[in-house]
Amino acid sequence: MGADTPAMGTQLTSPQKAPVGRRRHSRLRLCFEARLITLDGTMPATLLDLSLTGARVVTSRSIPASGNAVLAWDRFEAFCTIAWTQGEHCGLDFDEPLHRDVLLATRNIADSDPDRNSNHAAERAWTGGFLQ
Repeated sequence: MGADTPAMGTQLTSPQKAPVGRRRHSRLRLCFEARLITLDGTMPATLLDLSLTGARVVTSRSIPASGNAVLAWDRFEAFCTIAWTQGEHCGLDFDEPLHRDVLLATRNIADSDPDRNSNHAAERAWTGGFLQ
């Protein structure tokens, strides 16, 4: 073995990176009313998915693919950067990761009020047609 080769059984101490093409955190799929607040103003948005570190929303108009914003939904809000846009869809990177309690509370709100989260209403309608 060379001087740069670690001995068998030793572990490298370099930090592990997330695999390419994989998310570090799972996403909660939603269809939740929200607001996106930018320097251009406040616009209604639909929160499509949410994770500890970011979100995907669709807005009523296209927005620039950079800049700072605030995403607000239910009683929560998060400061973020607009990471990408594609038409009215955009990806947001949160400045600080959400606390897990916020993610769990959002899921509980969506689960407890299915009309608020149209994904759940659509799932019930779809399965209801087969189960009746």
